[in-house]
Amino acid sequence: MAGLRWLLQGVPFSLCILAGIASGVLRAQAPIDPSLSSAPLPRSAHFTLFPGYEAVENTRIPVPPLTPRQKFAIAYRKIFAPALPIDALAVSGWDQATNFGPPFGQEWGAFGKRVAYNGANCVTKPLFAIGIVPAAFHQDPRYFRLGPDSHVAKRVRWVLLSQVAAFSDRGTMMPNYGKLLGYGLSSALSNAYMPAQNVSMGHTMEGYSIKFGVSIGVDMVHEFNLVRFVRLPGSHKGT
Repeated sequence: MAGLRWLLQGVPFSLCILAGIASGVLRAQAPIDPSLSSAPLPRSAHFTLFPGYEAVENTRIPVPPLTPRQKFAIAYRKIFAPALPIDALAVSGWDQATNFGPPFGQEWGAFGKRVAYNGANCVTKPLFAIGIVPAAFHQDPRYFRLGPDSHVAKRVRWVLLSQVAAFSDRGTMMPNYGKLLGYGLSSALSNAYMPAQNVSMGHTMEGYSIKFGVSIGVDMVHEFNLVRFVRLPGSHKGT
């Protein structure tokens, strides 16, 4: 696990490289039309790990920008989604089995601490990365899908670059402050749930990097329309 920790702590440096690449490569105009009136957020499956309202699936059709209230509404939906406990339990199970993450130990009491820790992370991440930071910087926090008209390598590059570059409310390129700053604030706040002797820059960077890893996975699901393979039993498409 030491090798994995070393790898995770190198992720922020890799993100800086991606940011430099993005600044020179991504000059596209997003299908955001500020002249359009705001539209209701789309409804997705009631019980899914990958709700559709956090991504723009058809980027050939212009969409109106999100209002600050809508950004907080998406964060609210993420925080109070029925699938959030599943997310926290799954991550905690992995941490417990591998003794990864905060060094709480591996007894049952430690598992409860991990669930509380990861549950808090699941709450603060969308609050900062989708709500507070994008609203403050006039950034659209949604993922804009390239779709099957582009080849696979380009779509994978787009997913990676989207971690550090985003679209503003006017459709122009800008740094992805929601993730770059929001994930950092969430990771720093998570130190409050850890034993004081275990708080370190290394652990903070691990948490920061894990958030980006999860974000890349989620955006891959949206980009390649893999939701149909991971839809939970009882979920259905909304209107």
